[in-house]
Amino acid sequence: MATIRELKQMVGEAAENIISDGMGLDKIGKKYRCPNRSAHAHGDRNPSMSFDSKALQFLCFTCGEKIDIYSYYRAQGFTFTEMLQKHGLLEEEFDDISDSELKINSKELTEAQFEYLQKRGISRVTADSFNLGNVQENIIIPYFNSKGILTAAKVKNLKSQSPKYFSVKGSNFGLFNKQNLTTREPLIITEGEFDSMIVHQCGFTNVSSVGTGANSLEKLFKVEGDFLKKFPGLIVISDNDTAGQGMEQAFLKEFNLLAKLPDKTLFKNVKDLNDVFLKYGKGQIEAIINSATRKIEGLRNLDEEPYKGLGENTGVYIPTGLSSIDYAINDLGPGILTLVTGRSNGGKSTLINQILASAIDRGYKCFLIAGEGLQDIIINNIYKAAIGRDQEYYEFVKINKRLFKEPKPHVLLALREWHKGKLVIFNKGDSKLKTTEELLFLIEEEIKTAKPNLVVVDNLMSVLSIEKAAEKYEKQGDFAQRLADIAKAYNLHIMLVLHPNKTVSKGSEMDFEQISGSADLYNKADIILAVKREYDNQKLEQGIDGQISVLKNRYFSNLTSINTHFDQDTGLLLEIEEITGNHLGYAFKWRQFLKDSKPKDKFNIPEGFSEVEGAKQLNWDSI
Repeated sequence: MATIRELKQMVGEAAENIISDGMGLDKIGKKYRCPNRSAHAHGDRNPSMSFDSKALQFLCFTCGEKIDIYSYYRAQGFTFTEMLQKHGLLEEEFDDISDSELKINSKELTEAQFEYLQKRGISRVTADSFNLGNVQENIIIPYFNSKGILTAAKVKNLKSQSPKYFSVKGSNFGLFNKQNLTTREPLIITEGEFDSMIVHQCGFTNVSSVGTGANSLEKLFKVEGDFLKKFPGLIVISDNDTAGQGMEQAFLKEFNLLAKLPDKTLFKNVKDLNDVFLKYGKGQIEAIINSATRKIEGLRNLDEEPYKGLGENTGVYIPTGLSSIDYAINDLGPGILTLVTGRSNGGKSTLINQILASAIDRGYKCFLIAGEGLQDIIINNIYKAAIGRDQEYYEFVKINKRLFKEPKPHVLLALREWHKGKLVIFNKGDSKLKTTEELLFLIEEEIKTAKPNLVVVDNLMSVLSIEKAAEKYEKQGDFAQRLADIAKAYNLHIMLVLHPNKTVSKGSEMDFEQISGSADLYNKADIILAVKREYDNQKLEQGIDGQISVLKNRYFSNLTSINTHFDQDTGLLLEIEEITGNHLGYAFKWRQFLKDSKPKDKFNIPEGFSEVEGAKQLNWDSI
């Protein structure tokens, strides 16, 4: 669907002759006599109207009268459809809420009204572009449909503080600025009209607002939902407050992956785009919009976003707690997809548990997507990894024939404080999700709202929904690609657990080509970790019962392998130091939340163990 802007560009400078001939304008030299007789009491004796070839409109420098091809045709009684037909621009059917035009008698803005707008950062040119008018000394904000027909109007109340705005009787609100929107580009949607005007003024012309505010979106979606789905992306920039968060959630729920959100930290604690512009200028508006645009296009214009050095890269680096692995991969960095593979019962889930515990312990937010298993058992295993080997913090609970270690009530309270705001678990087996697309939507929605630093998907086959065997490999590759895209778009780390194929025998070494699925899987990963259980009796006698290897390392050459020992007391895979043979364990800081009287600096370590945090050796007595 063509827009008014495109109509003006299509007609171009030919509009000068069309309008001047059609209106019979009197031309003297290069100028014309202004036809606005009410503004020129004695006639425009010295011609003051000329045609602006850049703006493609006539402008009178005496009275301010403007005439472009659109306003000319409207005065002749043409509908917007007829204008487009006349110039061959009618490409598709319109999708509009109303064809009945609202009648409003508005006047030119006064100097006092222009002064108010300028205080809000809005220029005269922008005010004209949005057809702002004066009704009873208030500023009227008109709404047009795709055909350019006036269907609604909102009034900014300048006479009193309450109400700030009110609607003109008979208004039928849709999207603001709809007459100028093109579905060939992503649409920027703001919460208010003045925010839209600021965005437009900053050079992003495909912009609209929700009209009736963030709390009245249900009606808008019913009226404009089909139209909004025609855009390649919806960049939703709501206010930086509770209502704005609700608006984001509403768009995510209604439009799924089509809706893209900006980085709200770029608001710098300011409420809305208008205030951002007033305080920080055009550059900050551009940064906010570009933070969402990158999530649609994956593009980077180096003129707008120049290279600032590797040290300027945002995002966090999360240690696994396995010192040699962390050095090899430089921790779990932002924007990276890691695959974790290994045979069943080889230690993959154990490794994931301790990585989650390590991340939480350092204050990072984690999101675990489990494809199978009971949530409470998953949580219990994470708790056991954090508590460690101090048996006095456990009690044993018999469930049917088996005994389970359970944190004591006061320990459980401390653990809840330890991971407060840092752990969310989703179990696909407990949900009603039916398709992989629905799962990806849930993942991205949680990322947008909760902003985790680490996302773990355990495991590939149990979370994918595949109906036909022939589609399996393609679906696996697509899923891995989507996760890689999400990791880069939101600058976080994603781990995907998957099985090797049947060629990997019990206790054998593994190569990344043996990952189950298509080559797309290991090609799309940045890092691949393999977890192996050891069955060799000689190694078992040395305490070596496993191995973790880096099979792929896109950004570093280190393909490290470490021997590990499974610690029954903690449920952790402990790195075995190559030179000393010591088991490098963990020291988690959950104990600081305990309410008991036991000193927090006295804990016993079995002989042959060295407690470490990351790659740094710790003095246990100082913890």
